[in-house]
Amino acid sequence: MNLRLLFFTALLAASTVMSAQVQDTLPAQDYDIHAVNPWVSIPLIIAGTYLSATRLKTLQDVPALSPTEIATLNPDDVPGFDRWAIEQPVREDDWAGVVSDQLFAAGELVPLTLLIWKKYRKDFLPIGLMFLEAQATQGLFYGYAPFGPTGVERFRPRVYVDEYAADDKFNGQTRNSMFSGHVSTTSTGFYFVAKIIDDYNPDLTGGQKVMLYGAASIPGLFSGYLRVRAFKHFPTDSLIGLGVGAFSGIMIPNFHRWWAERHRSRAMLQPIMGNGAAGMSFNLKF
Repeated sequence: MNLRLLFFTALLAASTVMSAQVQDTLPAQDYDIHAVNPWVSIPLIIAGTYLSATRLKTLQDVPALSPTEIATLNPDDVPGFDRWAIEQPVREDDWAGVVSDQLFAAGELVPLTLLIWKKYRKDFLPIGLMFLEAQATQGLFYGYAPFGPTGVERFRPRVYVDEYAADDKFNGQTRNSMFSGHVSTTSTGFYFVAKIIDDYNPDLTGGQKVMLYGAASIPGLFSGYLRVRAFKHFPTDSLIGLGVGAFSGIMIPNFHRWWAERHRSRAMLQPIMGNGAAGMSFNLKF
């Protein structure tokens, strides 16, 4: 199981190596790629993390299912695209849940791989703050979005399966199938790393970007499959989690880059000589 986790972490790292071949020899830029103000980011991270954590606790403390609720469930009411999640065989000692937990942890730690390269290491404070913002954002989506467990009560697949013990079926958390927080957390981390590599290497070709973001998609997709295999989620739960992770991991750095470009300013003072005259030119760009 640990080998599987190492394989997928190594896969993204390999993609990182490939993409980072646009070396530190690129011309130095006289402005920051991302505008990150710690005095703004840190309070937002603390507030977002607190709100998502307290909301998660509320969602986990929902009432247990009653035998009447389970008895009235009809597998035919599950959409056809999702139905295979409850029709698959129950596997003894299945590893899917454990490996999905490991991928969850990998999604929270994968930005540390950027420390290998100097170009990212020198900016790791703003990169780290952006990553914490991204994870706080996906946590807020899970806790408060109308397409999350706050707005949609959906029983997990195991509720429909007779082989599962009562403790697994009656637990109140089985009401929170929509959407997969494991997948959103995993994909946020890997898409975030891909976006940072993309932003720091403007010479990447279209093909290299496809490979980069394609590699970043694999851990989230695999996590989604594992959550379905473990009877934790339906396929649509996993796909929505993947979308939330992609949005959070990509759009947070993209916002900070947009802000840096929008508020970039530069002043230049140049001497001018010609036709027997001399002077100075002052140019302000913002």
